[in-house]
Order: sequence, then C-alpha cells, then structure tokens
Amino acid sequence: MKDNRHIKFSNRIICLLMLLLFAFSFSGCYFFPKEEKVLAPPLIEPPKITYDTIDVKKGTIEKKVTGTANFESSDQKDVFFAFKGGNLKNIYVKLGDKVKKGQLIAELDTGHMESQIKIAELDLKFKQLDYDSEKSKGTTGTDLEKKDIKVQKAKINLDDLKQEYNKSKLVAPISGQVVFIDKISTGDYINAFKPILKIADPGKLQLQYQTDNTSDFQLGMAVDIKFKDKMYKGKVVMTPANMPYGADESLKKTIIISLNSVPSGTEIGDSADINVTLQKRENVIVLPRNVINTFASRNYVQILDKNIPVERDVELGMQTPTEVEIVKGLNEGEKVIQR
Repeated sequence: MKDNRHIKFSNRIICLLMLLLFAFSFSGCYFFPKEEKVLAPPLIEPPKITYDTIDVKKGTIEKKVTGTANFESSDQKDVFFAFKGGNLKNIYVKLGDKVKKGQLIAELDTGHMESQIKIAELDLKFKQLDYDSEKSKGTTGTDLEKKDIKVQKAKINLDDLKQEYNKSKLVAPISGQVVFIDKISTGDYINAFKPILKIADPGKLQLQYQTDNTSDFQLGMAVDIKFKDKMYKGKVVMTPANMPYGADESLKKTIIISLNSVPSGTEIGDSADINVTLQKRENVIVLPRNVINTFASRNYVQILDKNIPVERDVELGMQTPTEVEIVKGLNEGEKVIQR
C-alpha cells in the first residue's frame, strides 16, 4: 500500500517537471530577441569613366613677337675731341637741347693760350708795320727781305697758336638734338676720341627694338605699329646679322624698323607697340601645347579609341608658347584627351 503511494507521488513529480519543461520551451521566444532576416547586399554599378577631349582639326598657327620699340634717329653722331685730350673747361649744352651745325658745345682748358694768341697778334702787327715803314722809305734788297721774313715767321707762329687753340673747342657736326651726355664735370680729364656727347637728327626717325632673339627677324618683315591708338605700317630694315662693319656695339641686340610714314609730332624717345609675324602655317593640325606629353626624346598624346585611352606618338612642327603644329601622328576627327 505504501509502495503504491510512493509510485503515484513519483509519477506526479515527473508529470509536473514535464509540464514545466514544456511551458519553458513554449515561452522561450519571449526571453530571446527575434532574429532579423538577413538581406542580400545591393548590386553597385562602377561609375562610368568620362574623358575631357578635343577634336583633332586643321587650322592656322602663327609665331608672333609683340613688344615695345622706341623712336630713335637714323642720323646720329658721336661728338669727341679728335686732336688732343685735356681738362674740360665747360660743356655749353644739356640733354635734350637743340643745336645747330658748327655751334660750340664744349671746350678744353687751354691755360694762357688766349693771352699768347693776343701777344702773337701784336707781334705780327708790329713787324708788319716795321716792314711797311721800311718799304715806304724806299728800302730794298736784303734789308727789306729780312723785315718780310720776320713778318712771315710771326704769321706762322700766330696760325699755329690759333690751330692749337681751335683743337680745344668742340662744335656740333650736324644740326639736331643732344640725346646723350657723358657723366663728366668741369676739370675732368678728357681723352681724345672718347665720345662725350651724341647728337641726333629728329627729322629722321625710325624704331629700334631690343631683343635677345635677333635671329628670328629677317630683312623686309612686315611690322604692325600702334602709336597713340593709331595703326601704322613698317618693315625690318636692319638686324645685327646685316649691320655694316664698325657699327655701334650697342646695336648688337637691336632690330631697326622703318615706318611708311612717321606720325607728326613724334619725338626721339617716344615708344610704340609693335607686332611682327615671324612664321605662319595654314591648313595644318594644331593642338594646345598642354596636351603634348614628353618623355626623353619622345612626344606623344593620348587619344580616345572606342572609349579607351591609347598613347600615340606625334611629330611636332612649328611651336608657339600656347600651340603646336602636328606634322605626323594624328588625323582629323580623332579625339585627344586633355590633361
């Protein structure tokens, strides 16, 4: 009897445990978070590559020179003491002055030479009077000849003094304008043949253009000139390559341009804008310089072939600071990739 009760009690315990286990399993979703459904990653298309291109086409390329030139005289003379040096007494002109041919412009200090000339003039006069007096008395022969010799010697002495004196004076060789004066002062020693002034004829004006690239210019090249907002025509008349022997050393980097007509009122030193076409190619393939790639001696561009960049070697022709002529390697209608 007792064993039956024990068995029944054990069965009840087992049933209770099973009920608890079942209840716990049934309610487990309330104790743990609900698991989210995993989504497939989205499909991303790679971005389409685009290129900035220019069309290959023919055009005109020009190599030009633009700059500023100055009006100078084609007739300029250096002025110097040609016979002797000496200490400067004075310069009688200043920069920009207009002078006449033969005008005294400078002289050297001659010391007491002026007094010596006056004495020589008096000596000649005295001896001439003595000769005339003897001749009027009827003196002839050796005595009169001696008087004449003294007169001739006095004349020679006076002429020599005057010539020496005149060598100390500097006069203008032409009429014109003083365009240069050396930095010298009264009392400075001046060597013979050293130019101390320059005189230019303002009626014979031309343009002078200074450049290191003188080889770019040829005789006869046309020049467009802008002066005081008006346009004029001119041409290259001299380059360092064809300057005469013995020309001024300062002209070694100078291009000389003559004008068809010099504007009225133009003065020495005025400036004008010039434009010269050095080279010109028409109906040729022209590209911007910045699309040309260079490696060692190789020149190449990138072209777009079926939307794929491809390198293409090119042969260059005429070049300017911004453009280049393509002689070989490209055809019209192709597309060149810009950097």
